[in-house]
Amino acid sequence: MLLTIFIILLQSVSPPVSDVSDISVFVLEQADRNSYVLGPGDIVTVVTEGGCTESLLGAGVLPLISCRIGSDGYLSVSGIGAVDVDGLTIEQAQYVLQRTVTRFYPSLNITLSLSEPRMLRASIRGMVNEPGTYIMTSLDRVSDLVMEAGGISAYGSRIGKLHTAAGDTLEVDLHISAGTGFHVADPFLTNNSSVVFDVCTDPVFLLRSDLEFPAIPGEIPERIHSFETWELAPYDNFESLVVRMGGLPGNVNLSETRIVRNSSYFPVWADSSGILQQLILPGDTILLVMMSDSIIVAGAVSTPGSVAYRPESTVLNYIVAAGGLLNEAGSDISIFRNGKEFEPDISVEDLTLFPGDGINVGYNWFSRNRDLISIFGTIVSISVTVYAISK
Repeated sequence: MLLTIFIILLQSVSPPVSDVSDISVFVLEQADRNSYVLGPGDIVTVVTEGGCTESLLGAGVLPLISCRIGSDGYLSVSGIGAVDVDGLTIEQAQYVLQRTVTRFYPSLNITLSLSEPRMLRASIRGMVNEPGTYIMTSLDRVSDLVMEAGGISAYGSRIGKLHTAAGDTLEVDLHISAGTGFHVADPFLTNNSSVVFDVCTDPVFLLRSDLEFPAIPGEIPERIHSFETWELAPYDNFESLVVRMGGLPGNVNLSETRIVRNSSYFPVWADSSGILQQLILPGDTILLVMMSDSIIVAGAVSTPGSVAYRPESTVLNYIVAAGGLLNEAGSDISIFRNGKEFEPDISVEDLTLFPGDGINVGYNWFSRNRDLISIFGTIVSISVTVYAISK
C-alpha cells in the first residue's frame, strides 16, 4: 500500500524531468560544494535522509526529487516550498533549505547536490583557430572553451583575459604551473562572458615533424609538420619552457633536438649530463626532432617499407612482418640508427631496436653480380662461337 501511494505521488507531484533530460551534459570536473555558485538553470537533487514516512509522502515530501532552479533564482521543492538560492554555494543553499525544512519537520534532514550544471553562452575571439560563440556549461573553464574553438592559433599567446557580463576582468594564463601541474590561471566561464587572446609577445617558436600512421596496415605513413608559438618567461631555459608546455611527447629525440638562433645551432641534451641549461631568447626556434614509431625494413624482403614498432619484437620478427626474405637474400643484415649504420657489439638477432631504426637485408652474391655474370656468360658464349667457327 505504501509503495502504491509513493508511486502515485511521485507521478503527480514530482516536476517533469523530460524538459531537462534532452540536454546532454558531459561533466569533466567535479563541482566544489563550497565554491560552486548556483544560478538559474542548474538542476539539483534533494534527498531526504532515511526516506519518508507515509505522512510525509501525503504532504508531498519525496525521498528523492530533481528540481531546476527557476529563472528568478528560486528553488521550489515539493512539500517544502521555495527558497532563493541564486548566488549561493551548494553548501549554503543546503543550509538555507534545511532551515526551511526544520520549521515544518524538525527531525527531517535533507541533502542538496548538483545534478547537472546550467548551460551558458560564452564568446572567444582573437588568436584562436575558430573564434565565435559557444554553448558551454557552468563547470567549464576557459581551457575548455579554447578546445571548442580549435585551440590557440599558430602565433597566439596563451595569456588572455576573461570579461564577464558584470564588467569584471579576470586574468587567463594557460601555461602549466610547475607546482600544481594545472594551468596557471584558468577561471570558470560565466554566462555571456567573453575571452580574448592576443598575439604572442616575446615568442619562442616550436617546430616538430612526425609520422602519422594510417589505420589501414600497409599504407605509407604521412609526414606531419606542426608549428607552435609559446610565451617566453624571463630567464627561461629549455627545461623550464618544457615544464610550462606540460611536458614533451614520449617519442622525442632530445639528442637531435636543437635551438636555432640566427644561423647558430645549440644542443639541448648531452649524454653525460642530460638536459643542458641553455638559455632561450625571444625569437629562438626549437627544432623538435621526433623518433618515428616504426622500423624501416629494406632490401631483399617481399614488402619493403615501414613496420609498426613493437618493444618485444626482434630483427627477425620485423623481417617476417615485411613479408619475409626473398630467394635472392643473403646473410648480410645491416642496422641503421639516426641515419648512420650501427654496428652492435652483439649478434643482430639479439639486438634491441628503437623507434626510427632501419633494417637492410643484403642480396646474395649472385643477385648483386647478376649483370656481371650475364656479361661474362655472353663473353663465354661469343668465345665458344668464334672458336667453333675458326675450326
